[in-house]
Amino acid sequence: MALLLFLYVLALAWIAVRSASRIKNVSDFFVARRGGSVWMITGSLLATIFGGSAIIGAVDAGPSIGGAATWFMLSGALGLLALLPFLPKIMQVRRFTLPDMIEDFYGKGPKTVASIVIPVAWTGVVAAQIIAAAKILQSFVGLNYSIAAVICAAVFMAYTAFGGQFSILRTDFLQAGFIILGVVLLAFFAGRTPVLHPGVEAPAFPFNAHFGPLDLFLLILTYATTYTSGPDMFSRLFCAKDEKTAQTSVLVVALVMAVVGACIGFLAQYAATLPMPGDGAKIIEIGKMVLPKFLMPILGLCLLSVVLSSADTTLLSSSIIFTRLISGKTGDDRNEIFRTRLVIVINGLVALLIALLFTNIIGMLLLALAVYAGAFTLPILFGLAGLRVKSKFISLAIICGGVLALLGKVLPQSGVPHLGDFLLILAFVVNGGLLFLGRVRKTP
Repeated sequence: MALLLFLYVLALAWIAVRSASRIKNVSDFFVARRGGSVWMITGSLLATIFGGSAIIGAVDAGPSIGGAATWFMLSGALGLLALLPFLPKIMQVRRFTLPDMIEDFYGKGPKTVASIVIPVAWTGVVAAQIIAAAKILQSFVGLNYSIAAVICAAVFMAYTAFGGQFSILRTDFLQAGFIILGVVLLAFFAGRTPVLHPGVEAPAFPFNAHFGPLDLFLLILTYATTYTSGPDMFSRLFCAKDEKTAQTSVLVVALVMAVVGACIGFLAQYAATLPMPGDGAKIIEIGKMVLPKFLMPILGLCLLSVVLSSADTTLLSSSIIFTRLISGKTGDDRNEIFRTRLVIVINGLVALLIALLFTNIIGMLLLALAVYAGAFTLPILFGLAGLRVKSKFISLAIICGGVLALLGKVLPQSGVPHLGDFLLILAFVVNGGLLFLGRVRKTP
């Protein structure tokens, strides 16, 4: 198994090195010349969405929320479908990054704020992928968590820095296939292997004692909305060759997400009924219990693809955004590519440090996404809808929404009942209120 995983990483590295030879300018490195086909964009969206935090983290959360883990994918699919009415505008103004588009809507001030806040929030998402990857190596190879995290971070940084967007699009479709195959196979064999722990009842779908309607509302508010306004979703769409390609890809991806979400929910519910000691990922423990031995390598490839395919996109997106902030250039400049590669390494090292200090995948993911959603969802939707807001109000809305969302995730819940939930909702209320206050009314 260890040899197979090693060979797989070598194959991806070889693709990245070959892709590096095709990179001639900024457009190549950032958006792969905007030539993505339906299959490439669909595969890349799926591979990005099926990240370690979405699959490994959701199954790990099985003992607490059980079948309700299905909502991670279902709510994400709803958020992605909400993009459809905005696709014509997105494809019309598509740029290299989401902050570039924010500049088109609101000016340089809000772009600068976005270019600082997004990389900070997305570093937490990269850290979640490192945590997930380290747990994979723990379970399959038996490495110490810290050593595994360092190895995984090194792979992320090297693979992303070398190949840029070309290598990501070329490998994502293959990785998405491995992910879907592995999850469906695991759910199938788990359904045929009733090894439930006697006396333990798994939390059910759609709601249970640990996940109720309020939790779903907050999940949609702070998680699903990132599929509508997230920089990774836009970075995939910016690579599409035309609007029809983007539209078809979104529809296919949403359908696949619903199917895979049902499998993930079942596996999370299954995990809740099994005694699983140790720190390894629960999805791997399920595989060891229910899969025939000859299929375990497929699960290994599936889970490695899960982490690599999401980590490279997230790391590249946040690094491009920060590089364009500090470089201030928009032309085809090879020095800008070099700076982006340097930022990728620095960004990866910071994410590694976070991953060494915190090991809760879902907690880290939801913290980062809540900050992003509270800050950017409403401003981006306002811009796509053609509404305009004064620059200072946009910047204030982003900062206030992000800070309130952060407080909602980090403040202890024990002092005041539902304090965190209240602050998360307040983040959107304050953000929206500031946008309406600063709205620029069109003259007749």
